Amino acid sequence: MDTSEYIALFLEEAGEQIDVLERDILQLEQSPSPEILNEIFRAAHTLKGSSRAMGFTAMGELTHAMEDVFDALRKGEIDVSTEMVNRLFGALDTLKTMRDQIAEGGTSDIACDELVQSLRRILSGAAAESLSASTPAVPSAPTSTTIHLQEHERESALTAIDSGLGVYQFTVHLAEDTLMKSVRALMVLQAIDANGGAVLASHPDEEALDDEQFGDSFELLVATDKPEESLRAALLQISEVRDVTVKPWQDGSSRQVVATSSASAQSAPSAGEEVREPEPQSPPSSAGDGEKSATSRTPAMSQMVRVDVQRLDTLLNLVGELVIDRTRVAQLGREFEARFQHDDMVDSLLETAAHIGRITDELQEHIMKARMLPIEQVFNRFPRMVRDLAQKFGKEVRLVMEGQETELDRSVIEMISDPLIHMLRNSVDHGIEPPEEREALGKPRQGTIRLSAQHEENYILIEIEDDGKGMDPAHLREVAVRKGILARDAAERLSDREAFSLIFAPGFSTAKQVTEVSGRGVGMDIVRSNIQRVGGIVEVDSTPGKGTRFSIRLPLTLAIIRALLVRVASEVYAIPLSSVLETLKIQPDAVQFVGGHPVIVLRGRTLPLVNLQTHFYGGFFGASSCRSEEPMFVVVVGLGERQLGLVVNHLIGEQEIVIKSLSRHLGQIGGVSGATILGDGRIALILEVADIFNNLSACAA
Repeated sequence: MDTSEYIALFLEEAGEQIDVLERDILQLEQSPSPEILNEIFRAAHTLKGSSRAMGFTAMGELTHAMEDVFDALRKGEIDVSTEMVNRLFGALDTLKTMRDQIAEGGTSDIACDELVQSLRRILSGAAAESLSASTPAVPSAPTSTTIHLQEHERESALTAIDSGLGVYQFTVHLAEDTLMKSVRALMVLQAIDANGGAVLASHPDEEALDDEQFGDSFELLVATDKPEESLRAALLQISEVRDVTVKPWQDGSSRQVVATSSASAQSAPSAGEEVREPEPQSPPSSAGDGEKSATSRTPAMSQMVRVDVQRLDTLLNLVGELVIDRTRVAQLGREFEARFQHDDMVDSLLETAAHIGRITDELQEHIMKARMLPIEQVFNRFPRMVRDLAQKFGKEVRLVMEGQETELDRSVIEMISDPLIHMLRNSVDHGIEPPEEREALGKPRQGTIRLSAQHEENYILIEIEDDGKGMDPAHLREVAVRKGILARDAAERLSDREAFSLIFAPGFSTAKQVTEVSGRGVGMDIVRSNIQRVGGIVEVDSTPGKGTRFSIRLPLTLAIIRALLVRVASEVYAIPLSSVLETLKIQPDAVQFVGGHPVIVLRGRTLPLVNLQTHFYGGFFGASSCRSEEPMFVVVVGLGERQLGLVVNHLIGEQEIVIKSLSRHLGQIGGVSGATILGDGRIALILEVADIFNNLSACAA
């Protein structure tokens, strides 16, 4: 493995540990607990070790200072405070910047001495010195091991034994020509943790292991509920680990290591102690069963691999080509069947085409699942952001997140992050009232913003709901008139739901003063545009005095969709099925004209019509655009609460299509979002329903 591969692994792990720190520090501020402190300490310790092992000294020193603060918290020497959390978050932001610099150029030039000193000042006098200096080892009672334990390490070992865990001394021997020994030591520590063990102590200590201040071997004291041989086997799999010897540990009080038993799963060290217990699992009934259990779990772990997302993108593109060819083969089969009826070769061709179709469907399904990511990856960014904004505006806000496990295609996740950020910022700034105002209204001082995600048919539904002051539709109409967005008579005709949608109009803002968060009249229109760009729909509902709810519906993927194929003039167009509400066949006398625009009355509701042939091949509206002596086909499409009828020449049917982006040389084509290749090799344009609605609004105005 070359240095670049080491750096790639380091950056990946550093990103994971930084995410853990950000999440847990926020949780620590809200509800401190020994479990959270232990998890934070482990993350900081791992990041410190790996950054020092890779030679990023400044990063290691900053993380070491954070680790000292966490250790003091864990020991009860200091208490959690807002100022402390602010400094920790400042250090965390610096770590992110350093990681980004390393990713771009292989090194970081950020000086963090001032930040380190700021963190040191959190610790009071003697406590700071005891945390930043090496504490001399406290000899334990005579033992059968060469590891000299400090008192808290010895107590952790005895507690582990009392809990039914086995405690062993591992001596790890590295190859004589090992390069970057500290990296190998770190891999050993991680392997023990991944295989259900907990390192209680090391000789030399982990500080020396980080700085490669040891020879070709080092010793570890490990607590585990697994057979020691399974851990030894895992360590021997690590490159340049020459040998591993294991022997039981016992202290002078004659309490010695015990074999793993079913009791080990029922009793565990207390949360504040050093022992890091593995995830709860079904305990083996005997040592033999334990070996069988460990063996059965090993293959599942080894089958987990990390794959570059570019490879997944390439696979998805290839699957898209297969879908196109599958459609082509199926169409050729139907043509051969019509031409050569009752031919055995044709029957074989149709059977093969059907089998290819099934295999392609299954392959497509598995590739799509491989690209799916939990939306938690986006949601985890928001608690910190909401906390910082609430502090800035002097508000008390609680963010509740639900459905983080809901999965979404990575391409959709990448594009939805910014719109969600803007909507949450507006909820904090515009929605939630100051604490004193909420108390005067009989509300709790702390406002609540609820962010949730869930599957809904072929969509992901994301909702952002607050219990703030809500929106007054009458006030929104007045602002729209005052800013020249709507004429007064047009504004008065709007329903309350339509009035709420005014916030998405360019230039619309109800803020009385401009802040760095909002008030400039830009943002919500971009939010809607970005959501529509991925085929999504955003709706808003509000009750004055009670709060506002935004609902976003997003497709599961942007690559392969189902569409309704229609014929317009001599060309075929694809309308995403997610936008199609129903299809109609109407008689010419059903068409009426309001202000020169064609409409029909559908179940008591006026439905505007757009003739796609007129739209794409000349003009957009007009009294002649929907005049016909023949029955007309109408595709009713929806965008939120709005509906529109698209007049087409012929309905072809539903089909799964692969979305292809248009060349940059073509520029932006109104009403078209992309193209697809049909079974006969022809190109069909994919309609952008949102653009057609926007054009309709512009013409109506």
